[in-house]
Amino acid sequence: MRIYWTVVLVLALSAGYVAFHPPRNLALGQALLQQCPTRIGEWDGEELSFEDAVIEELHADDLLVRRYRRGDDVMWLCIVYHQNARLGAHDPQVCYDSQGYTVTPGPRARVGDDSLSVDANTFLAERPHDRRLVYYWWYTDGLATHDREAFQRLMAVRGALENRSWGAFVRVEALSGRGEDARAAKNCAEFSAEVLRVLPGLFARGPAEARGRS
Repeated sequence: MRIYWTVVLVLALSAGYVAFHPPRNLALGQALLQQCPTRIGEWDGEELSFEDAVIEELHADDLLVRRYRRGDDVMWLCIVYHQNARLGAHDPQVCYDSQGYTVTPGPRARVGDDSLSVDANTFLAERPHDRRLVYYWWYTDGLATHDREAFQRLMAVRGALENRSWGAFVRVEALSGRGEDARAAKNCAEFSAEVLRVLPGLFARGPAEARGRS
């Protein structure tokens, strides 16, 4: 009987601890990315989450994963932020390959406007009953680029010259059923353009943050 009540007490204490200390969703943004607006253009966002194992593999200083809706259209946004880490520019196609998708690279897509634009990389990820169109690029200090190696070089140079650097990987994604590629591409292009407009303000404190943590 004593063992029974001991177990009951331990379970009660554990439940109380979890209730007052709920697990933190690391994909919501912990610093800069907490400021990412939940409404971007005509798109309304809702929070998602990553598995801890995935988050640890990214080695990110901050991370945001969010789903946005505009009527019946749905987009996913992922931003992975790194400070002083020139090798933080991962290849997203590897992530999809590891999840069983067949990845078909597509042409670069020009998104944005004259003030800030990028030739986003694109690919189609497919597996049974799941087909997605993905746009992605890298961003740092007013520069948006499709070139991963150029981004890494810039991060390395800034790190060497200024003893600090920061940058972000940005990915947007839309479901693309059979016969819906044109609609998915239109949504990706429009949503990517809205995200590009948000990035300068979102990362305006990036260099200061990096100084504070270095």
